[in-house]
Amino acid sequence: MTNTEIIQIDLAELLETLPEAVYTCDSNGKITFFNQLAVNLWGRSPEIDKDLWCGSWKMYNVDGTVLDKQKCPMATTLAKGKALAVEEIIIEKTNGARINVLANAKPIFDTAGNVIGGINTLIKKPETQENQHNKEKLSNTKDHDNKRNLKLQESENRYHKMIEEVEDYAILLLDPNGNVQNWNLGAQKIKGYTEKEIVGKNFSLFYLTEDRERKLPQRLIEIAAHEGKATHEGWRLKKNGEKFWGFVVLTALHDDQNNIIGFSKVTRDLTERKLFEDQLEENAKSIEFRNKQLEEYAHIASHDLQEPLRKIRIFAEMLSHKIDDVSALKDIAKIESAAERMTILIKDVLAYSEIAQGQQMFAPTNLNEILSNVQEDCELWIQEKNITIQHNNLPVIHAIPIQMHQLFSNLFTNALKYSYLGGTISIFGNVKTIPNLDQFSDQKISLEYVELLFKDNGKGFDSKYSNHIFKLFQRLNDSEKGMGIGLALCKKIIENHKGNIAVKSEIGMGTEFIVHLPINTSN
Repeated sequence: MTNTEIIQIDLAELLETLPEAVYTCDSNGKITFFNQLAVNLWGRSPEIDKDLWCGSWKMYNVDGTVLDKQKCPMATTLAKGKALAVEEIIIEKTNGARINVLANAKPIFDTAGNVIGGINTLIKKPETQENQHNKEKLSNTKDHDNKRNLKLQESENRYHKMIEEVEDYAILLLDPNGNVQNWNLGAQKIKGYTEKEIVGKNFSLFYLTEDRERKLPQRLIEIAAHEGKATHEGWRLKKNGEKFWGFVVLTALHDDQNNIIGFSKVTRDLTERKLFEDQLEENAKSIEFRNKQLEEYAHIASHDLQEPLRKIRIFAEMLSHKIDDVSALKDIAKIESAAERMTILIKDVLAYSEIAQGQQMFAPTNLNEILSNVQEDCELWIQEKNITIQHNNLPVIHAIPIQMHQLFSNLFTNALKYSYLGGTISIFGNVKTIPNLDQFSDQKISLEYVELLFKDNGKGFDSKYSNHIFKLFQRLNDSEKGMGIGLALCKKIIENHKGNIAVKSEIGMGTEFIVHLPINTSN
């Protein structure tokens, strides 16, 4: 095995110049390239990306039995992911002529150490001499071998030259103990050492002190020796002490008896990618920290603002009892109304912030009890507008009880607000299996959902605004009281429960909210 057997070769012009038959294939064994000498040897031109393993008409073992294509040298090399000993096989041309060849198949790896194909050199084996005592024939055979060895040496020199000129990868050959045997231009460019400075020294020199102390280089050698290959990604050291982020593939090299004779080591400098990923991670942490600060600020601000508003409302009420002027009383009433709206807004913002944090606990929640409590809260309003309530028996679901109360309260009061006097509000719930879960935010919880319908026959609105009403501080009717937070809260609550909400409405015909919630879920 030569030092170049681990280098990926895809330069067609270079392969065409080799003095022996050579072909390459992809990881599936389909031929991707062959030179003219291979055509001469096979007696045919195989089809690129179609023919498997070998372009010869037929293949045989040295004993004359048919050689299965799935057991030929290239197939075995791709399956095991490593080069094997040179193997003698017999190939048959289309004209029936049989030739003994030495197949030298090797895998080709990508930078991540994965097998992406293979390369095979087919050397025609010299014919057996009938008369071993014939000096002239023996001399001719030696001359032939010498010429063949010379051609092989020239071919190997070309491989060496190609390896030496590669600049994007550091390509090293190590002895069994990890000492550097050769050094290409890419290694000098990435690590900073010249070949004269580094050859003979151990490759652990490139590792950080803490990595050497925990014997990382030795462990990589052991893994490669045991498993055939080892990969690692981490910080490495240059000659000047600077660090770079390197991706390393360490591959064991074997002789014809499958003994380890050294290791190939390919390193790629991925520092720019590492710095970019670190910056993304830092940005994500910064955003998370700022979001937490905003949540804390909203919580504190909401609490701190409630006290001065409470005093404004108290003193405005006290002032109204001391003044008889009708105009002044109207102004005071406006102050009280504005303070009340501000109080509601602060509480809603605080509720929205708490929901966003999602810290409440899930528990079995009876939706019938939730609806009953909401109706009791709105009892006077229901009587005032003479509203008829219709509902069926609702299920028990796994949910956050306080959030379910907020959801029902907002949807129910929204229906009350826009219902005509003497109108009807319907709340129906049905458990069903959802056949198409693409519309939901989480498809892994359960196939069983409850579908809740909140319907009124009130004012309604233009359906083109359906996507706007769930946005924070959005109102479609300025004549009605409200801060535009209620439906945004509903959407946030439903998202917390892995469900969804939609709305149908028509002006003068009422509005229907359709809510889907999983029967079983958790925070």
